[in-house]
Amino acid sequence: MLALLALGSSVVWGTSDFLGGLLTKRIPALLVVASSQIFGLSATIVMVLISGDQRWGGWLPAILAGAVGSIGLAAFYTALSSGAMGVVSPIAALSAVVPVALGLATGDPMGAALGIGIACAIGGCVLAAGPEISGGVGARPVAYAVLAACCFGLTLFFIDRASEVAVAPSLMMMRSADLVVLGVLITVVRARGALGSGRPMRSDIPMLAVIGLGDLGANALYGLATAYGAVSVAAVLGSLFPVMTLLLARFVLHERMRRIQLVGVALAVVGVVLVSGGS
Repeated sequence: MLALLALGSSVVWGTSDFLGGLLTKRIPALLVVASSQIFGLSATIVMVLISGDQRWGGWLPAILAGAVGSIGLAAFYTALSSGAMGVVSPIAALSAVVPVALGLATGDPMGAALGIGIACAIGGCVLAAGPEISGGVGARPVAYAVLAACCFGLTLFFIDRASEVAVAPSLMMMRSADLVVLGVLITVVRARGALGSGRPMRSDIPMLAVIGLGDLGANALYGLATAYGAVSVAAVLGSLFPVMTLLLARFVLHERMRRIQLVGVALAVVGVVLVSGGS
């Protein structure tokens, strides 16, 4: 069940990122994320009201997950703005290393097959991101990419801790913190005149809703997955969303895949099989 839920979160996350990437071609990324998260927050409020779940004990890790995730997203898009996607994306794809390390430090078991599977899955994800083998890049985008990877990894770890108490209330608090931090970031970026042109239109509302609800659904699936086993395993399987985004770009937009990306997808599949069998 853990593998199924965690992989499901990767599929949904990857699909949401793919749709978000289409919108960011003409709308500033921060506005796309903030606008879509409004739908996610609205859905969590409805979930809490319907379920009547009042277990708010996971408020601290939930708020940290939302705040850290927003900072990571801002750092990621700032790094991408340098144009060094072939360097930035693979570094950000290493985010699973953080919850794996934290999970092992807090008692997660690790057998040989599982360890090899985790290494294959993470390595495959990095290769699928299309790393640049040669060519220099400045220290600034690399630093932002490392910050994004750390933040994304911490977000996965905090979601696990918040979900131990309750899923719906934790998601609502996470989305609330997410929007607060995004609001501050947008205000600062706009004040510096660096937000960019383009604004969401009424015709964009359906896609923004799908993105926001998809991201929320992925968080919920991942949170549920962590209840069935070690966070180190769930985090690795949940971090394979770049592979899904890559496959959608290949089959929907007919983008060509480089040989190294094909190797990455194959390696990630091997990793999934080993992790699923060893978990």
